[in-house]
Amino acid sequence: MVAKHFSTISQYVRLDRPCMTSGFAPYQIDQATYKRFDQRNICFSRPKWDKSFIAYGRRIYQNAPQRIAQGLEGYTKEHFAALTASWHIHDLVPRIEASQVILPKKDSHSELTSDPSNPTPEQNSSFIKEFAKDLGAPVVGTTKVNKNWVYSQDVMGETIEIDHLTNAVVFLVPMDQEMLKKSPTFIASTAVGVAYSKCRFIAQSLAEYISQMGHIALPAVNEIALSVPLAIDAGLGEFARNGLLINDQYGMGVRIGKVLTDMPLAQDSPLDLGVRRFCVKCKKCADSCPVKAISYKDEPDGRTFSISNNPGAHKWYVQVDKCYKFWTYNGSDCSNCVTSCPFTKPNTWSHRMTRGIVKRTGSLNGLLLRIDNWLYGRPTFQSRKQSSDEL
Repeated sequence: MVAKHFSTISQYVRLDRPCMTSGFAPYQIDQATYKRFDQRNICFSRPKWDKSFIAYGRRIYQNAPQRIAQGLEGYTKEHFAALTASWHIHDLVPRIEASQVILPKKDSHSELTSDPSNPTPEQNSSFIKEFAKDLGAPVVGTTKVNKNWVYSQDVMGETIEIDHLTNAVVFLVPMDQEMLKKSPTFIASTAVGVAYSKCRFIAQSLAEYISQMGHIALPAVNEIALSVPLAIDAGLGEFARNGLLINDQYGMGVRIGKVLTDMPLAQDSPLDLGVRRFCVKCKKCADSCPVKAISYKDEPDGRTFSISNNPGAHKWYVQVDKCYKFWTYNGSDCSNCVTSCPFTKPNTWSHRMTRGIVKRTGSLNGLLLRIDNWLYGRPTFQSRKQSSDEL
C-alpha cells in the first residue's frame, strides 16, 4: 500500500527551488501526509519519556565500562576520555531554543553598522561563506528556510515559530576519515565529537558576525530544524540510502551546522550529484549495519518504522530504534554506514573523476561499484550480527 501510494510522482509538490538540472527533484513530499516533526520524537530523546521505545531508559555510554574492561582495540580508557572530551565545546552551549536568538548589536560598532551602503544579498552571502571557511567549514551554502524543515516543538516541548528568520547559512565540517575507519570504536566516535564541537564554534561565530551586522541570528547544530534537507536546499549534497547527506567532496564524512537569520542572502540551488541512482545499485551502507537497520530495497517506498521517522517523504527510512539500541550495547555511537560509502573517500583526483562520472551518467555505476569493492572491499561487519538477547 505504501509503495503504491508513492508510485505517482505527480502526487508530490516540489518544495525546492528550480535547480541546476532540468527535471531533477532532490526530494518529493506528500503534502497530505507530511507534517513538521516534533523533536521530542527523535531517537535520542525517546529513551527519557517513551516507555514503548526498545531502548527506553538506556544511555549511549552506559556500556562503556564493560567495553573498556574487555580490552578490545579502540575501547580503552584513554580512547573513551578522548571521546567525551571531544564533545566538550559542543556541550558548553546549552541546547538552543527558538527564543534564544542573538539580537542585532545596537551599540556595537554603531558607526560601522549604520553605514548606509547596504550590502546586497550576494555580497552578504559571499562574505559569510569566506568567513565560515576561515572558521573551519570548507563547504558553505545559503538558502531560504523551508518551514517544513523547522521542528514543530523542541526537545522541551516548546513550540518553535521563527517565521521572521527567512534565510539560512548551512555549512559542513569534515570528519577525520582515518579515525572513522575504526568504527564502531571510541576512536571513530571521537571524530564525530570533534566535528560537532567545531560546528558549535562555527555556528556561534557566524551568528555573532550577523548580529554585528545588524541582523537577528539563531545558531544551531542539530536543534531548531532538520539539517539534511536544509543542506540539500543550500546545494551541499543529496540524500543517501541511510538518510544522511552525501557531499560531492567528502561523501557522508561530514557534520552539519546552520544559522537561521533575517539577513538578506543569495540563494544557492540543490545539486544533482547522481547519488540517488548510485544508492539504488550500491547498498554497502546496508551491508555494514550491525543490526540491519538500513533498507535493502532497490527503490525507496516511504515506509516508516516508528515515530522517529517523519512520514510523507519519498525516501528510504531507517529503523533508527535498532540503531540507537546498538549504540547503547556498543557503549558509543557507530559510523559504519558513513565510512563504508563509496563517496566517503579522500578528495583525490581519482575520486573526483569517479564522482564526476557518477554525476553525469548512471550507466557505469555497476562497474564503479565493482572497482570500489576491489579496492576497498565490501563491509564485513555483517558477520558480527548480534542477537536481540545480547543487545
